[in-house]
Amino acid sequence: MPSFVFATWFLLIFGFQSGWGKENQWIVGPAFGQGPALLSRDYFLPVVTYALAPLAQVARYTRASVADALNADYVRTARAKGLTERRITIRHVLRNALIPMVTVLLPIVPDLLTGSLFIEVVYGIPGLGKFFVTSIFNRDYPMVMAMFLLIAFLWGVTYLITDILYTWIDPRVRITGARSA
Repeated sequence: MPSFVFATWFLLIFGFQSGWGKENQWIVGPAFGQGPALLSRDYFLPVVTYALAPLAQVARYTRASVADALNADYVRTARAKGLTERRITIRHVLRNALIPMVTVLLPIVPDLLTGSLFIEVVYGIPGLGKFFVTSIFNRDYPMVMAMFLLIAFLWGVTYLITDILYTWIDPRVRITGARSA
């Protein structure tokens, strides 16, 4: 379900009835040095809205990756060698389960940032999303093109970081790529 639908529901259910949200008004939380800003009630609904959409996807892929790694032959061999469960989990299971998780987790970052455009508008948060929507309505085409360029750049950097992490996590990827060249 899109994040702006969750934002609208949260604003209707929790925001107006419990007083956590005010219509199209963003109240800045505690100033720097006056305590953690994320504990402010003004940040609660937007943060939950951001986190709710990818939560099920991350949980599903993490569970499937770890379950596949737990049933692998190298885990059985490590247990037969007498390694502790903690060492098996950290060294064998998590390291081998990390590659599918990186494939899913890193592309979520641009999704969250592009989804923030709608959440900022719904909650009335002053940010790039609200500026982007205002630029569209004012027909400020250079700003609209700049925002699309920023989003495309973010996608490119995300996939570059994903590829670099692949070679760092699994050296076999680096060796296979070098042989085929």
